Amino acid sequence: MTEPIAEDFPTGPAGTAVVTGASHRVGRAIAIELARAGFGLVLTYRTRADACAETARRALEAARAAGHTIAARTEALDLADPSAAEGFARRLAAGDGRGATVIDLIVHNASEYVAAAFGTITRDGIEAANRIEVVSPLLITQALREALSHSRLPGGGAVVFFSDTYALGRARPGFTPYMLAKAAVATLAQQLAVEMAPSVRVHCIAPGVILWPEGFSDASKEAILARTPLARAGTPEDAARLVRFLAIEAPFMTGETIRLDGGRALR
Repeated sequence: MTEPIAEDFPTGPAGTAVVTGASHRVGRAIAIELARAGFGLVLTYRTRADACAETARRALEAARAAGHTIAARTEALDLADPSAAEGFARRLAAGDGRGATVIDLIVHNASEYVAAAFGTITRDGIEAANRIEVVSPLLITQALREALSHSRLPGGGAVVFFSDTYALGRARPGFTPYMLAKAAVATLAQQLAVEMAPSVRVHCIAPGVILWPEGFSDASKEAILARTPLARAGTPEDAARLVRFLAIEAPFMTGETIRLDGGRALR
């Protein structure tokens, strides 16, 4: 048996981390890696409650195997609704009511990868992409600034955003709303690195292919790998280890966007 999922504010020997979009794929790997490092977890999902509960279970097991006792909780969060995001942040900021709330790390992993052929782009599509990628994460981070400022991590609290390597000067047709929002994420990380200094560090990761999108053709995979110097896709664990490094082992880094793309941007 693993430890029960916490009803109150979850923590661990390394502190408390918030991971959005933690039900599967990269978010799940990040949660497990942070649990292994000793972080208690607040894990969010949009619709996959059971999958997020499975992430929490695996994270608790990983923490125990590493010799840590942590707690975790899961919570529904739709980032397309900024009001819901603000409510989520207010509840976190309130903590357990027994003292100053401390949050050590926020990982803004949740995203929505939606194709939109030019000529079919809608105002709602553009606005939704920005609410999910930029507006709600900004509001959450702003509301939790004080909690982050109390972190005891080396270098202070940390926030990690996810952009996209294609959004950084490599236009990709068919995804304009998504790419516009992801480009804004990199700028947002720079802005918050200045706004929240010196007590909070802000990082941005720009992945290439970490996991292939569902339904991606073999021909498309081969074409991408042919232009990737390392000639392979990354793994969720690659992203998770980078998040851990930035949170724990990079106390003098802030405001940088790091490509995690196997060198794809070089070609």
